[in-house]
Amino acid sequence: MLRDSFDYATYWSLLTAIAATHRIVRFGDLRETEPREPFCILRHDVDYSPAAALRLAEQESARGIHATYFLLAGTTYYNLLAPEHAHVARTLVQLGHEVALHYDVRSFVPFPREQWPRLLRAQATLLSELAGTPVTSIAMHQPALHGDDPFRGEDHGFLNAYDERFTRETTYVSDSCRAWRDHAWSMLISGTFPPRLHLCLHPINWGAVDRDRDTIFREVHEELMAATANARDELLAKIACHRGVAEHEARTR
Repeated sequence: MLRDSFDYATYWSLLTAIAATHRIVRFGDLRETEPREPFCILRHDVDYSPAAALRLAEQESARGIHATYFLLAGTTYYNLLAPEHAHVARTLVQLGHEVALHYDVRSFVPFPREQWPRLLRAQATLLSELAGTPVTSIAMHQPALHGDDPFRGEDHGFLNAYDERFTRETTYVSDSCRAWRDHAWSMLISGTFPPRLHLCLHPINWGAVDRDRDTIFREVHEELMAATANARDELLAKIACHRGVAEHEARTR
């Protein structure tokens, strides 16, 4: 029986149960047509930790499972243009996964509304260049917190994960905030899945052992603080070796 925990063993129990009756697909696999057999869209929103996403992506690829990973172009927690994250999108593609745009509508708010579609395309183009393949799928970041999706139902050339096709015509289930809603949990433990399933998961929630929410986010922030401290120390060491600094220090002694 499926356990109500968020460790990799439970994750693979869940995926194994779904894969027994359903074809696991990416959003891009549905762009032209849909399988006749029951299917499950496997989606991962990378809100906080690219490292957690890569750990899960490698395990999935090794098992022949491929998902759609939605990446933010830039956030408080990671920046795809930073040296430590620039490889993430391309690595996911090399592992067989689809890379898609996870956009934060708050980054559009300072601009006139008519510019928003162009800004969306600009982020998708950037992500395409980093991934080495066109980005064709999008999903709003935290719609429950930031209001209606401004691109839902619009003809913008992308598959939107929150269009009715994927949220009403397909059963949508998410582990958002490391929690299953009651109706979702009842369906998951029953082992009987609807013919069209949209499973939205967050890699940060899953690990080698089950962790509570406080532990998960304490680890995320401790990693961020350690990385910032290392960057500070490296910068100060480089500054100390700068010729101009040496000359200034000698002159002012």
